[in-house]
Parts: sequence; C-alpha cells; structure tokens
Amino acid sequence: MPRKSANQVAIDGVVEKVGAVVPWNHERPDPPADMPEAQGAIWRAAVSAMRPGWFSRETHEQLARYCYAMVECARLEAEVARVEVGSRDYDRMSKRRNAAAASALSYARALRITPHSNRYNLVNGRDSARSLYPRPWERGDDGDEPRKKPWEEDGGG
Repeated sequence: MPRKSANQVAIDGVVEKVGAVVPWNHERPDPPADMPEAQGAIWRAAVSAMRPGWFSRETHEQLARYCYAMVECARLEAEVARVEVGSRDYDRMSKRRNAAAASALSYARALRITPHSNRYNLVNGRDSARSLYPRPWERGDDGDEPRKKPWEEDGGG
C-alpha cells in the first residue's frame, strides 16, 4: 500500500467527520426534500437560471429563505387583489406584501441572482470607457492639441 501525504491524511479525517465534501449534484442542487412544491419550483427556476456551481452548500439556507419570501409575496398579492381598494384590510395587506417583496429582493441581491448583481467583471466595477478625464494620448504635450498614438506616428520602418 502506497504512503499517504500529510494533506491526504488531513482530508481523509475531514471526510470521515463531515461526510462527502461535495455532493454529486453540487452543480445544480435539488431543493430540500421537505420543501413545499411551490417553493421547490422557485428553487429549481433560480438554480437553472444561473450558471452551474453558482449555489454552493453555504447558500442553500439563504436560497430556501428566498423561495419562501417569493411564495409569501405571491400569496399576499393574491389576497390584495381580492380585497377592496381603500379598505383597512387593503392597506394592511399591501404593507405586508411590500415587506415580503423587499425581503425577497434583499435575499436575491445577497445571492447575486438579480440581473444587476450577477454581472461578472474581471477587473472592477468601473467602466473605463466612461472616464471624465482625457486619456494621456488624447492630450498634446502642451495640453492643447491631441497627441498621436504610438501606432499613428511616422517612425519609418
């Protein structure tokens, strides 16, 4: 039997205590077994809309809360539609619906599943094309006339 490295021995100890580190379906996790069907449908829609591996194990509880908030928001919207506008119940239900919608949006932003929050940028969030200042090659030596770009200069060759 070949010898094991110190790293392999450490990993074996973790796997024995915790179980499998990465489940086989970690790319697109299924909803929990005890989750109601309406929430499970939202879970599947959110997971399938994002790239594989977007939802790691530590985000599953937050994703479950997002699904609950979305179902609650839909339920409250149906109740608000049945209640007469201007009544006391309408105002109360409308406030509850707005709170549920804000909660769902907060979870969606934290999970980075909204279109605005899941844009992937390798450098940073600033768009260099929208700079308010001229670039060095756009200014002349004295600042008045534009300087030529290196590939535009007549260098012979």
